[in-house]
Amino acid sequence: MRPALLLGWPRRPLLRLQLLPGLLRRPLLQVRGGPGPGPGGLRGELDRFGGVTVRLGQLGPADGVDPATFRTWLQGAVFDEDTRKVLVVQDRNKMKNAWKFPGGLSEPGEDIGDTAVREVWEETGIKSEFKALLSIRQQHGAPNAFGKSDMYIICRLKPLSFHINFCPHECLKCEWMNLTDLAEADDTTPITRRVANLLLYGHREGFEKIDLSMRELPSVHRGLFYKLYHKELPELYENIARMD
Repeated sequence: MRPALLLGWPRRPLLRLQLLPGLLRRPLLQVRGGPGPGPGGLRGELDRFGGVTVRLGQLGPADGVDPATFRTWLQGAVFDEDTRKVLVVQDRNKMKNAWKFPGGLSEPGEDIGDTAVREVWEETGIKSEFKALLSIRQQHGAPNAFGKSDMYIICRLKPLSFHINFCPHECLKCEWMNLTDLAEADDTTPITRRVANLLLYGHREGFEKIDLSMRELPSVHRGLFYKLYHKELPELYENIARMD
């Protein structure tokens, strides 16, 4: 690893260890270069930075369900309503340098909006505020997903700053792009183009037509709460049960 690569961008950890529940039954022997569990319960997974995420945990027949069966990707569509521009990036080390919204993997216990805001900040240096959930893509069997199914969620974010200071280790380019230009661009992905059209529709007709807003509700488990995302419910229907 060249020390020069670390200058000016201390936001990303270079190695992350995640300790999963359970006891290690066998001594740890080695880390394999590929995905999946290694001997003795040491699991190494290649990440998008070219490094390895190592997870220590109890492996073997007694485990039953793999705790990493699903992955959650978050992207933040940071849209400035005044200029009609949206924040986009091109990922470094991709076969096709397509324009997309900045984002990344959610951490355990991290809320959807918090992940989108954090990833946008880490990749672009732009501070933002979560407004609503826009879309969810479910996919199975992707070759870069280590055999996991993944959920790909795009949120609408409001910019709180505008000066770009992008991470050169993750991004090749980063800019504020006119929303119409993004919707018509050839060098983008189908999901990015569709969400750009969704934002255009919301900007012209009202974001209440496209936003899935968040409500925090009490869980059936005492002392816990959860976040529910859905289209805005008219006030008349908030208490309609009391009217019947």
